Amino acid sequence: MKHYIYIILISLLLAGCGKQAVSIGRGEPDMEIKKCTKLMDDKDFEQAVQCLEMFKARFSGTPMAQEAELAIGDAYFKKKEYLMAAESYLAYTKLYPTSPRNDYAFYRAGASYFKEAPKAIDRDQEYLEKAVQMYIIVVRRYSNSPYFDLAAKDLEEALARVAKRQFYIGRFYYRTGEYLACIPRFEDLVNNFPKSLLVEHSLYLITSASLKLGHVDDARTAFSKMSVEYPSGKWTKKAEKKMRKATK
Repeated sequence: MKHYIYIILISLLLAGCGKQAVSIGRGEPDMEIKKCTKLMDDKDFEQAVQCLEMFKARFSGTPMAQEAELAIGDAYFKKKEYLMAAESYLAYTKLYPTSPRNDYAFYRAGASYFKEAPKAIDRDQEYLEKAVQMYIIVVRRYSNSPYFDLAAKDLEEALARVAKRQFYIGRFYYRTGEYLACIPRFEDLVNNFPKSLLVEHSLYLITSASLKLGHVDDARTAFSKMSVEYPSGKWTKKAEKKMRKATK
């Protein structure tokens, strides 16, 4: 019985070691890189990263080694290791600050952070903010880039999520009676996210919170902005009733 168990264990060990380790030789770079691209095509991303690391070390200083550096980020991205992907893309931009492919690297770094950011707005959004930073770089620096439209679209979506988080926190403070704490949150949303659908509601809550604090002038300023930008809005009408009642 012990003999059979021993055979089974050896068989499992050999099976686990059956995958052949990839190696980069001294052939032509365009031939050696195919070993790495095949691993990518086969979705063996862990082996692909090792292959690309060996390739860039073997052919250091060549244009293909530069491409391998970028491909490492792609492998991590496809492996859904988004933080490693972001670090790889940003490492590329630092190693090759004048590369014509930095638009791609910054865009993919943004996409990596965006995918890593939790969708629940009540959780920490550090990576969402980093995604915004990366998208802004693409939009501001690379207006002719093929990734400009993608970055602009993703930036708009990321900013909408940041605005929702600001509103969520502001409304929490409002509901708990922390009016001095909620007003700056709503003001930040109004000033920095003017396209957000939450602007009118935020102005209403600024108006209401200011009235509760007895800051009538501040309430009047917020209400005036609402009246101009949302003359027939639902929240503008509610704010008008509050202003009439407070100023009688």
